[in-house]
Amino acid sequence: MKIYISADIEGTTGIAHWDETEKNHADWKYFSLQMTREVDAACRGAVDAGCDEIVVKDAHDSARNIDPRQLPQCVRLHRGWEGRPGSMMAGLDGSFDGCIFTGYHSGAGWGSSPLSHTMNTGNC
Repeated sequence: MKIYISADIEGTTGIAHWDETEKNHADWKYFSLQMTREVDAACRGAVDAGCDEIVVKDAHDSARNIDPRQLPQCVRLHRGWEGRPGSMMAGLDGSFDGCIFTGYHSGAGWGSSPLSHTMNTGNC
């Protein structure tokens, strides 16, 4: 089984302010580690369900937030941006059996998420 995981940070456990999502913030290392842990948990759940191939897209800001050393061997981490709106799902195609989203948040104007937004146009 082949699974695609797209990981953002604004919906990661504990994050409550925009500053915490930025690399230059004092707590960013803590929250990027939490993001990595949540992605690792999703990967391990997929492996336990029989998955043998996982692609993870680091879909936040610099796309360099997830520590690949903390992920299972069968994971391929996709970093970087393609400069288009679909970049958060770059590499997804019909060969995948499913998709998992971690750290996502509500869209702009929806829900009570303090970090709701739709797209950072700086990455497009």
